[in-house]
Amino acid sequence: MKTAQLIHNPTAGTAAHCKDELLTIVRKAGYKADYISTQNLEVWENFNPNEAEVIFLAGGDGTVHKLAEKLLLKMKDKSVPIHLLPMGTANNIARTLKIPTVLEGHTLNQKRSIMNFDYGSVKGLPNKEFLLESAGFGVFPHLIHKMKKNNDKNLAPQDELNLAIKVLLKIVTKFKAQKATIKADGIKIKGKFILIELMNIQYLGPNVKLAPHANPGDGHFELVLIPEKARDGLKNYLNEMVNGKSDNLSLGKFVKTIRVRSIKLKWAGNKMHVDDSLINDYSAKKIKIKVLPSALSFYTNI
Repeated sequence: MKTAQLIHNPTAGTAAHCKDELLTIVRKAGYKADYISTQNLEVWENFNPNEAEVIFLAGGDGTVHKLAEKLLLKMKDKSVPIHLLPMGTANNIARTLKIPTVLEGHTLNQKRSIMNFDYGSVKGLPNKEFLLESAGFGVFPHLIHKMKKNNDKNLAPQDELNLAIKVLLKIVTKFKAQKATIKADGIKIKGKFILIELMNIQYLGPNVKLAPHANPGDGHFELVLIPEKARDGLKNYLNEMVNGKSDNLSLGKFVKTIRVRSIKLKWAGNKMHVDDSLINDYSAKKIKIKVLPSALSFYTNI
């Protein structure tokens, strides 16, 4: 029997699946797995990623980020693949990799491809050295700020996503566009924007498909820009998300995207985010981010 490690965040999403259920799923796929809970701090701190043929990860995007941090620091063989069992609220990484976000939809014995997964090195920020999903300025950091204040911890994942879309719509309506200076692969851009995002995956926040052409294994990021004049386009798109009709809309009508490998940028506001981490005291310093290709690998349905 093949060996595996099962990483589980028991607090992810609705916390609907327990240790024994997950171990049964992994064993049926033909693996003998060691169980590691991210809530057991002593075990998690001593986790060694070099002891199995595959790593099963049961959790959301935040748990993927925690595992990636461990792997980038400790893994000797970057080819050990991650089999993602999405259990979070948004599951934006799983959606990009076209992995079923309902655990019961998995057929683990099905033959799947393995995708290399890039990440970004970040310079110019204290305590933030890499990004896995996205980094940016404008309305999304303010959404993270607002949602962290949400006191209703009992919302179902879909209800939480719906609430986040409505909160984001209010932010977009009132947000004051800020000046930015960008240099991306030699291209210089200046202007006032309500959103700047450097995307490694397709989805952001409450499943907003902001970068539909992003491929986390192609050695590039998608730089997404929404200027002041495109505010109404974003509002309309979010309104259609609220009504469940955004699939038929084209982001290309109001979003400008540029495929880049590296970027330097400054923003006039005081908030930014790197993945799901909010930075409240950004001080208009120049940030440098560049793609580092194929550091991780995931099983995917692409």
